[in-house]
Amino acid sequence: MIRLEHVSKHYGPANNRICAVHDVSLQTAPGDFVIITGASGSGKTTLLNLIGGMTRQAEGNIFVDGHDLAAMNDAVMSSFRACTIGFIFQFQSMLSTLNVLDNVLLPAVFADRQPDQQSALELLDQVGLTGRLKAYAHELSIGQQRRVSIVRALMSKPALLLCDEPTGDLDPESEAVIMGLLNLAHRSGTTVIMVTHNHGLCRYAARIFSCQNGCLSEKNTSIL
Repeated sequence: MIRLEHVSKHYGPANNRICAVHDVSLQTAPGDFVIITGASGSGKTTLLNLIGGMTRQAEGNIFVDGHDLAAMNDAVMSSFRACTIGFIFQFQSMLSTLNVLDNVLLPAVFADRQPDQQSALELLDQVGLTGRLKAYAHELSIGQQRRVSIVRALMSKPALLLCDEPTGDLDPESEAVIMGLLNLAHRSGTTVIMVTHNHGLCRYAARIFSCQNGCLSEKNTSIL
């Protein structure tokens, strides 16, 4: 599903260069559930953005679902993301001008598909938001907004789901709901890549990596 070959990403001029990701190689199979842990500033989010084509690598090769991301122009990349990748961002990402239901149906617009309102209603029911379909972001709690963002990401049935600290600011009940949704997506065949500083969530993963100073290393899950 994902193949990274000696990928690096750095910022700034040569005499003051900051290396966010350094010589990372990674290969995952379809349906993997991968968790990447690491402290703030370790390169986790940059790595996730590279995999999702949100930023371009300085060195190395990135393949997602057999496609070379470097070979895509911006328009092709946008179309590929809309059809293949779901994103769950660290911070609230509901569009404030759209209500809950319209936020969830939005991916169909970008993917040029007919909105599947029945699936949207079923997913929103699973996360306890049936009664808030017409609510706007300012009328919801942070946990409710995060649930909307996750349902929106799942609406396109993505082959790959990229999650950046999806439970970082949530209470235990909301965290359990969200991890249950991610686990359900994984069991349905979606490849899940999640970055977090919460080591307690590693029990959900099939593979666990640690990111430190832009370098990635895999942990032996049999001893965790």
